[in-house]
Amino acid sequence: MQDKSYKVESKDIILEKSYQYLHWLTTPHESFSNMPVCPFIEPEIKKEQLYMDIWYPSIKPFMFHMEDFYTSSKSSALFICPDTATIDWTQVERKTIQAQLNSLLKSNALFSEFKSLCFSPSEPFTAAGIHTRKPAPYFMINVASRQHLSKSHKQLQKSRYFANFSDDELTRLKVKDLK
Repeated sequence: MQDKSYKVESKDIILEKSYQYLHWLTTPHESFSNMPVCPFIEPEIKKEQLYMDIWYPSIKPFMFHMEDFYTSSKSSALFICPDTATIDWTQVERKTIQAQLNSLLKSNALFSEFKSLCFSPSEPFTAAGIHTRKPAPYFMINVASRQHLSKSHKQLQKSRYFANFSDDELTRLKVKDLK
């Protein structure tokens, strides 16, 4: 059981708060060379290719959500993880759960092409000196194909997106030659 109290929120409120955060991520920012914090979300939303769902681990296993995402034929997924009576997501180690989910995905033939990226608002993560995850209303899990993530990463490296990133941030995000 978690020690702190939590507020049960409706699905509509959870989704509305999440959409507000996604809107912030799609807003151009000077620290990212006037590109959005995440330049890939808006096109996916406009093309209706972003699958969104709320994950309550005690109610439905993650892989059941993956099946729902897979059958939706959308190109990426965002699973929103609000606190519950049994899970305080601020206490969940992002790297650990991300590794566990990726291992689970890799071990399943149907989902082995996918990779998860976890985002915790309680993690002191910066990109170009900006705390990009802190405004997130919840712990979130993004799932996309490895090929899509690799292509997107390479595309960003060809732009000015990383111009204001520190050497530590570039290393953490595995950004290589920016010529």
